[in-house]
Amino acid sequence: MKLREELEVLEERIRMKIRRIGLTNQKLPYERLSKGRQLKELCLAAISYLDAGEEIKLQECLRSLREKGIKIEL
Repeated sequence: MKLREELEVLEERIRMKIRRIGLTNQKLPYERLSKGRQLKELCLAAISYLDAGEEIKLQECLRSLREKGIKIEL
């Protein structure tokens, strides 16, 4: 369950950062905000695959997150 907790914390941090950007009206390039949303969706998908027991899709999501610079401990 450590992986699930780590993914949940990561998703929460990303979601809060996106929310803060929206609330403070920070000017960010669309690509950067879009990247944050993609990271959030990858975290949610990984949690879903973990719950469903779909190991191959879970590993694909984790690989994508690592390629985008996110450190995930197993």
